[in-house]
Amino acid sequence: MFLMSVEQAIIAQAQKLFDVCGVTLCGADSLLILGLVTNPRRDLDDFGRNKRGVIQLGGFKAHALPKLQALVDFIQGKGLAAQIIGRCGYPQGKKLNLKQQAVVAGIGGWGKNSLVIHPKFGPWLRFMAVRVSGVILPPTNPAGNSRQESPLCQGCTACIDACPLSIIEPYYLPDSGRCLAIFDNLPQAGKLVACDLCLVACPYGG
Repeated sequence: MFLMSVEQAIIAQAQKLFDVCGVTLCGADSLLILGLVTNPRRDLDDFGRNKRGVIQLGGFKAHALPKLQALVDFIQGKGLAAQIIGRCGYPQGKKLNLKQQAVVAGIGGWGKNSLVIHPKFGPWLRFMAVRVSGVILPPTNPAGNSRQESPLCQGCTACIDACPLSIIEPYYLPDSGRCLAIFDNLPQAGKLVACDLCLVACPYGG
């Protein structure tokens, strides 16, 4: 009978709960970089502001938070410390760039639309993170390169051609303040009406 180590058990549980899972290191701690696919049945892009202007993470709260809490409970049950990073696993501001961490973890590479492109799920993954202390989880991509470009994008300009504002440059969004789907550009009240034309145009994961 094969007995899993604590590290293997944590990774297996994360893979059971989420569509993708990767590991990076942060000092003496490990970061579980977790991804779920957003779709009409599981809308992780349900963001908005309430009447006081406070950002609401409706999609993450409904669909990601229960899975994150289940994973934290599992890890803590192993006698280790675990913490959901940010609100519902979503670190706001510039404390931690989850897309960059996903690339470092080997989950995918940078797409020409500046999103992470996964071989199966394309640009439709939404990322969250859990910090684990007391054990070093093996990094999923030890030689991780935060600038790794997706080989799937070579020779393709579908996302660039689809942008209604023509502001996408290959693997780079020079003026994110103009993007119609940037989280920080939420209206002062109400739901985010996100432009996803560059995602829809991507031939992967649709």
